[in-house]
Amino acid sequence: MTDRRVRFTATAQEHVAREQQWWLENRDYRHLFATELEEAVALVAHLPGAGTSYPDAGIPGLRRLYLQKISCHLYYTHDDHDVIVRALWGARRERGPAL
Repeated sequence: MTDRRVRFTATAQEHVAREQQWWLENRDYRHLFATELEEAVALVAHLPGAGTSYPDAGIPGLRRLYLQKISCHLYYTHDDHDVIVRALWGARRERGPAL
Protein backbone atom coordinates (compact mmCIF):
# COMPACT_ATOMS: atom_id res chain seq x y z
CA MET A 1 0.00 0.00 0.00
CA THR A 2 1.39 3.39 -0.96
CA ASP A 3 0.58 6.61 0.79
CA ARG A 4 -1.70 9.07 -0.93
CA ARG A 5 -0.54 12.57 -1.74
CA VAL A 6 -2.00 15.10 0.71
CA ARG A 7 -3.05 18.53 -0.55
CA PHE A 8 -4.65 21.43 1.32
CA THR A 9 -7.34 23.67 -0.14
CA ALA A 10 -6.83 27.43 0.16
CA THR A 11 -9.49 27.45 2.88
CA ALA A 12 -7.69 24.72 4.82
CA GLN A 13 -4.40 26.59 4.48
CA GLU A 14 -6.05 29.68 5.99
CA HIS A 15 -7.49 27.62 8.83
CA VAL A 16 -4.10 26.06 9.61
CA ALA A 17 -2.39 29.46 9.62
CA ARG A 18 -5.05 30.94 11.92
CA GLU A 19 -5.05 28.02 14.35
CA GLN A 20 -1.27 27.86 14.42
CA GLN A 21 -0.97 31.58 15.10
CA TRP A 22 -3.44 31.29 17.98
CA TRP A 23 -1.58 28.28 19.33
CA LEU A 24 1.80 30.02 19.23
CA GLU A 25 0.39 33.07 21.01
CA ASN A 26 -1.55 31.23 23.70
CA ARG A 27 0.09 27.91 24.54
CA ASP A 28 3.32 26.88 26.25
CA TYR A 29 4.05 23.77 24.17
CA ARG A 30 4.56 25.62 20.91
CA HIS A 31 5.84 22.59 18.96
CA LEU A 32 2.75 20.53 19.75
CA PHE A 33 0.55 22.09 17.05
CA ALA A 34 2.92 21.27 14.19
CA THR A 35 3.72 17.84 15.57
CA GLU A 36 0.10 16.75 15.90
CA LEU A 37 -0.87 18.16 12.51
CA GLU A 38 2.06 16.38 10.83
CA GLU A 39 1.09 13.09 12.51
CA ALA A 40 -2.53 13.48 11.39
CA VAL A 41 -1.51 14.22 7.80
CA ALA A 42 0.74 11.15 7.77
CA LEU A 43 -2.08 9.02 9.17
CA VAL A 44 -4.69 10.06 6.59
CA ALA A 45 -2.12 9.68 3.79
CA HIS A 46 -1.59 6.07 4.84
CA LEU A 47 -5.07 5.20 6.19
CA PRO A 48 -7.60 7.66 4.76
CA GLY A 49 -10.47 5.74 6.31
CA ALA A 50 -9.16 6.55 9.79
CA GLY A 51 -11.50 9.49 10.26
CA THR A 52 -15.22 9.28 10.77
CA SER A 53 -17.80 10.09 8.14
CA TYR A 54 -19.15 13.66 8.34
CA PRO A 55 -22.25 13.89 6.13
CA ASP A 56 -23.50 17.14 7.77
CA ALA A 57 -21.58 19.32 5.29
CA GLY A 58 -23.21 17.76 2.23
CA ILE A 59 -19.88 16.86 0.61
CA PRO A 60 -19.79 13.23 -0.54
CA GLY A 61 -17.11 11.24 1.23
CA LEU A 62 -16.20 13.98 3.72
CA ARG A 63 -14.46 12.62 6.81
CA ARG A 64 -13.03 14.20 9.92
CA LEU A 65 -10.26 13.18 12.26
CA TYR A 66 -10.09 14.48 15.83
CA LEU A 67 -6.69 15.85 16.87
CA GLN A 68 -6.96 15.47 20.61
CA LYS A 69 -3.89 17.40 21.77
CA ILE A 70 -4.83 20.56 19.86
CA SER A 71 -8.59 20.01 20.07
CA CYS A 72 -9.27 20.40 16.34
CA HIS A 73 -10.92 18.35 13.62
CA LEU A 74 -9.18 17.77 10.30
CA TYR A 75 -11.82 17.59 7.55
CA TYR A 76 -10.85 15.80 4.34
CA THR A 77 -11.93 13.76 1.34
CA HIS A 78 -9.91 11.15 -0.52
CA ASP A 79 -9.72 9.02 -3.62
CA ASP A 80 -7.28 6.34 -4.77
CA HIS A 81 -4.44 8.84 -5.22
CA ASP A 82 -5.04 11.95 -3.13
CA VAL A 83 -6.26 13.20 0.23
CA ILE A 84 -7.70 16.70 0.07
CA VAL A 85 -7.66 18.52 3.42
CA ARG A 86 -10.65 20.86 3.33
CA ALA A 87 -10.57 22.40 6.82
CA LEU A 88 -8.95 22.44 10.22
CA TRP A 89 -11.57 23.53 12.72
CA GLY A 90 -11.63 23.93 16.47
CA ALA A 91 -13.57 21.04 18.01
CA ARG A 92 -15.01 23.23 20.75
CA ARG A 93 -16.94 25.39 18.32
CA GLU A 94 -20.67 24.83 18.28
CA ARG A 95 -20.76 24.19 14.54
CA GLY A 96 -18.57 22.78 11.82
CA PRO A 97 -16.79 24.84 9.17
CA ALA A 98 -18.55 26.30 6.14
CA LEU A 99 -17.41 24.10 3.30
